[in-house]
Amino acid sequence: MNNNNNNNNNNNNNNNFKKKEFKSTKIYFYLRKFNIILSIVLILVVLLHGTIGSLILSNVLTYVDMKIISWLAVVLLIIHTVLGIIFTKDAIVSVNGEGKWYLKQNSLFWTRRISGILIIILLFFHISLFGGMVNGEYVLFEFTLIRLIAQILLITSLFVHIFVNVQPMLSSLGIIKYNEWKRDIFLILSIFLLLFAIATILYFIAWQSGFMS
Repeated sequence: MNNNNNNNNNNNNNNNFKKKEFKSTKIYFYLRKFNIILSIVLILVVLLHGTIGSLILSNVLTYVDMKIISWLAVVLLIIHTVLGIIFTKDAIVSVNGEGKWYLKQNSLFWTRRISGILIIILLFFHISLFGGMVNGEYVLFEFTLIRLIAQILLITSLFVHIFVNVQPMLSSLGIIKYNEWKRDIFLILSIFLLLFAIATILYFIAWQSGFMS
């Protein structure tokens, strides 16, 4: 009789564990889907911010208030970072449990994380890179070689981070033939990021030539 009760209790515990595991898996699935959509919106906002900023640096536009775009990007980035930390922790725990890493997957995994960390660090420099408030007025800061390098590193990190995440992003959206999409996205990203880099370099040359002083 006692053995039957123990077996029933064990079965109930196993069923409860399976239900909890199923719920957590479902939540995890929806979190990943949400993060994919969030990432796409964040990429579009960043590209918009970068395009407007590049046109201003190139004197094509005189002034555009980008506070809303900037704050939107910051909020989206914070949420994306928090979700990224959760997924990273779970991935490390899962792999350590299996006791094996695969070289290719491992390199892509850490490329995503390292480029993401670099973006966050370089964003702190980017916030005060071009200018800031001094005595209630916005003042342009001298665009030195260090500032140029920081901006180019940010652009490069953005390119790497977005590109290495394209394949899993497309797969999550159910796009099977993602190789063709990858080529198109690579081309589009290259055009945008080349625009950002050229605008930054021209701005640096303008400062060094004395046009901005």
